[in-house]
Amino acid sequence: MSYLTFDTIARVDEVVTDVLAMDLLYSSREFLEMILTVAAEPRDAAPVAIRRSVAETSLGETDIELVVECAEGRCGILVENKVRAPLMDRQFARYRMRGKAGILNGQWQRFKVILMSPRFYYESLAAEHSSQIDANLSYEIVVDFLAGHPEFAFKRHVFESAIADYRKGYVKSPDVAMMEFYQNYWAVASSDFPQLRLIKPDVIGKDGSWIYFPPLYGGNSVRLIHKFKGIGCELAVTTRNAEQLAETLGPFLHPDMIVRPMKSMAFVNVKTPAINHLLDFDIVRRDVVTSLRTLERLQSFAMDENVRRLITDAL
Repeated sequence: MSYLTFDTIARVDEVVTDVLAMDLLYSSREFLEMILTVAAEPRDAAPVAIRRSVAETSLGETDIELVVECAEGRCGILVENKVRAPLMDRQFARYRMRGKAGILNGQWQRFKVILMSPRFYYESLAAEHSSQIDANLSYEIVVDFLAGHPEFAFKRHVFESAIADYRKGYVKSPDVAMMEFYQNYWAVASSDFPQLRLIKPDVIGKDGSWIYFPPLYGGNSVRLIHKFKGIGCELAVTTRNAEQLAETLGPFLHPDMIVRPMKSMAFVNVKTPAINHLLDFDIVRRDVVTSLRTLERLQSFAMDENVRRLITDAL
């Protein structure tokens, strides 16, 4: 179906991506498993109920309520969906209140709050909001998943249009604190870790919490990323064989390395200290150096002859 083309969708409302996500949850076990992975729930969990626009209490409305069950009991996965709409007062705090109410009412034994949105929407949230969210199911991850399923070509087009719709209203402008942090980070990386080849930063907005390093090999398919606000340092590999790659890399992983396979990506992650870019750089410099050493180690891991062969074969 690669011959299909679609008209441009100028504006995508949340209700549209709500319904598409609901349809995918009903029709695709793989999509359900992707959401379970994002929510850090067992992939073999069984769906018990899927509902949309649930507003049964005075605590507000849940866009998508997914209840799953596994050996550890039931989990309520509460999804707020955003394309561009601003947050309402204490919106995610009220999601957590609804989750706790569900435990008291016997609906589930635990719950997760998920934001489904363009990635930059999530990354631009203030800490008071993002701290209430357990995970971000980004539209970009959804698009990557749908790319592997020609039968979902139109759904992919809609999610891509939603990302473009969000970006139309998003113009990256320099953020003084983030720019200063990036400049200091680059200075340390270029002087003490030149082998990482970090490019001097250009315009960095307030959402620039992922630092991308140049590709190592495989075109643009293999590269290092420092997700400095909490995820850590990662070797990112674009591949349709993520599960297989994760399995074959297992014997070569260092003790602190874990592999996170997604639909079209595999990440070798090493947890490093979260860095608050608003602090004076001298305060966070030690954590920056620690992270750069970790990235250097991930680079060496990727360049190991056996590891490189396995990664290249999976591309």
